Amino acid sequence: MFKKLFVFLLVLLILIVPIFAQSSKRVAIITYLKGNVYVKRAESELWIPAKLKMELSSGDKIWVQQNSQAILEFSDRSTLKLAPNTQLDILKLDRDKNTQKDVSIFKLLLGKVWATVEKILSTGERVEIQTPTAVAGVRGTEWIQQVSEDGTTVVKTLKGVVFFTAKGVTVEVKEGFQSIVKPENPPENPTPITEIEKFDEEEKPKEEKPKEEIKEEKPITPPQRESSEGIRLALNNNLDYGLYKKNDLMLAKLSFSPEISFGILKLGLDLSLYTDGESISYIQGKVRYGELNLPWLGIKYGVIDHFTLGYGLIANRYSTYEMDGLVVRLEDPKRKGILTLFPSPFNKYENLTSTYALRAFYRPINRLEIGINGMMDMDVDENKRQAIVGADLSYFLTKNTVIYSSFAQRIIHDGVTISDPRVLNENGVALGLQSNFSLFNSVFSAQLINFSDNFYPGYFNAYYEKNKVLNTLSPLKESVNRIFGLTLDLDTNILNIAFLNINYQSFNGMRPSIYSRFTMSLNERLKVNLLYEQKEIKTPFMLFNENTIMTLNMTYPLAQNVDAIITIKRTFDSYGNPTDIYFVSTKLRL
Repeated sequence: MFKKLFVFLLVLLILIVPIFAQSSKRVAIITYLKGNVYVKRAESELWIPAKLKMELSSGDKIWVQQNSQAILEFSDRSTLKLAPNTQLDILKLDRDKNTQKDVSIFKLLLGKVWATVEKILSTGERVEIQTPTAVAGVRGTEWIQQVSEDGTTVVKTLKGVVFFTAKGVTVEVKEGFQSIVKPENPPENPTPITEIEKFDEEEKPKEEKPKEEIKEEKPITPPQRESSEGIRLALNNNLDYGLYKKNDLMLAKLSFSPEISFGILKLGLDLSLYTDGESISYIQGKVRYGELNLPWLGIKYGVIDHFTLGYGLIANRYSTYEMDGLVVRLEDPKRKGILTLFPSPFNKYENLTSTYALRAFYRPINRLEIGINGMMDMDVDENKRQAIVGADLSYFLTKNTVIYSSFAQRIIHDGVTISDPRVLNENGVALGLQSNFSLFNSVFSAQLINFSDNFYPGYFNAYYEKNKVLNTLSPLKESVNRIFGLTLDLDTNILNIAFLNINYQSFNGMRPSIYSRFTMSLNERLKVNLLYEQKEIKTPFMLFNENTIMTLNMTYPLAQNVDAIITIKRTFDSYGNPTDIYFVSTKLRL
């Protein structure tokens, strides 16, 4: 039965994907960020932190601060690469409904951009970058444009032709030439380019460059060595030291985590050495993660965390639990997409996950989204196999607010299929609302949920793989009645310094529970992480009782390159008296 359903889902995907229509909305998507980059929306007066995959449109502004960089990409693969200390306004980013011609107009107030237009512009299409003193218009080209604090504008044409205009005078800047416009002056006659700057987020400034160009163009980066053109080996220079208990042995652990960058592809490694103080016990090496993030394609390999499916009804912040997985995302932003999760084929037998997931969504109209979901554990032991499938329907009231309904049906539990009435009765349905408040950097969600008492919402959660190893997964049982409940969730980002998550759950026949996490980063090294949870809240409500667990994790700098990591776990008795357990480790920064 399961195989037939799985084949049906795959066939449905094959039929749906080719008919997806192309979105006509013109936006610029942030595909790369480094350092501090802020965005100001057209309808807002506030600057908010930029995020990867954030969409910018007409009227929006972007501000790249010192030692920072950003890349904007358009649907035709054209790009704008923004250097440190750059301010850019998107004046117009439209498509004429009648002629279907694209018009892109920007204003560079300060700083430097590397612009690439991937296609030859036809009659009626327009791409230009204005500055306080001049205008650069192009016809399919690649160029660098820079504005100094006094308003002086420089254009360097790398490919094609740029038409440079100021004070009613236009000069044609051909490939390999540059032109300068000083305040209150027309463009100077083009001259050959003597030096071409490269946009490279990891590259060190060259010694022969003038100091002012080095400061403006290149961010301060950690020491690195380059292996070849376009491929760099960047080391994070962190050496972690701590104690590790395996079986009855207490071992000292030294770990080193290098990162390798291949352009937009990032690869992280974990290299660890374990010793009993007299000899090396063993050495362990593994891939920590590998990431590729594009607007239409995303890949992540390594330990997978916070994987959610079916608006949390099927999977809620699922984690592979120290095992490796592979997530692949293929989508046309705002139109359709496919998301898959696979276990890594390189996991060891004693450290193995066999969980798969699949989601496909399609938007037949602008604000309506239809999704199908499936998640299954195909363990070699049939008695451990689990599978849940479902569908959801969502409607975007605004760009930041969505209402949705979601349904999930279990089709395999402990290897038994829906031919068993107990499995057939395992299902749930949810109605919810999710809203993003950009003014407060917060996301709020509320969900009404109804499910059978032998169905567990978010069954594939952060503890699923761990509970499976410990043989503590919930067994199959008869369904007696249905449970109705409410969940509330709030995520807040306070000035990129403090982060707060609060989750409240209340179900009929059960006492409510609350979970919260507070994280504060005062600087790169001084961090505080506080977790609070209380299951089965009593009446009257008490912050501290036998159902309360608090965990405090602090990273504290002892010296210039030495950090102490202190973890305190606190539990309480029925009178609120605490009991603490302490853990201490040390981090050395080379």
